[in-house]
Amino acid sequence: HYVKIILDEIFGKDNFRNEIVWRRTYAGKTITRNIPNNTDFILWYTRSEKYIFNPITVTLSEKDKKSFTKNDNDGRGLYSTVSMQKVSGPTKGTIYDYQDNTGKIWKCPAKGWRMVYEKMKKLENDNRLYFGGETVREKYYLQEREKVGKQIDNLWTDIGNMNRNKKEDLGFSTQKPSKLLERIILASTNEHSIVADFFSGSGTTASVAEKLGRKWIVSELGKP
Repeated sequence: HYVKIILDEIFGKDNFRNEIVWRRTYAGKTITRNIPNNTDFILWYTRSEKYIFNPITVTLSEKDKKSFTKNDNDGRGLYSTVSMQKVSGPTKGTIYDYQDNTGKIWKCPAKGWRMVYEKMKKLENDNRLYFGGETVREKYYLQEREKVGKQIDNLWTDIGNMNRNKKEDLGFSTQKPSKLLERIILASTNEHSIVADFFSGSGTTASVAEKLGRKWIVSELGKP
């Protein structure tokens, strides 16, 4: 939380995007007078409102696939539905009552719709909206979602610490797994972007950036 306050000053509070919780281990050992600390935190800031972000996706699990239970028998196959209501606050063009193609009016949710009217109407005309009860939802088709994958949230539990990556462990106390750096670099840069790491330690950031076709600048103030 001390670092968060400093970063708010450096980048500006409005440029804070998210806090990612990295569960680096599932160690079950007991400790005295405290709770096991198995997580680290990644604070994501940008320089401005204009920034690179490539969605982070993983392959759908069998459990995910079981949630696709609906079928309109129109050749598109199984689908599930997601809410059209906005999660964060309303933005320009997302506050309106929606009139569907039958003439029925759907009242605007408190935080607005996820998209502007024109995009919503385009989805309906393509039979991609699901109307039921008091709400409007979007259809997500299984065969399409399998191609793009599932976007992960800000809780990362699928990348272990160096204890589970012994082959690349160089014995540097703050070394991070290459998979963790790969995910961050792929999400926040494009090919030929410049990646900078001013606490380079064992050099994992530079190594991963090079393999991913990024330029890089790193420095280290350790004993070497």
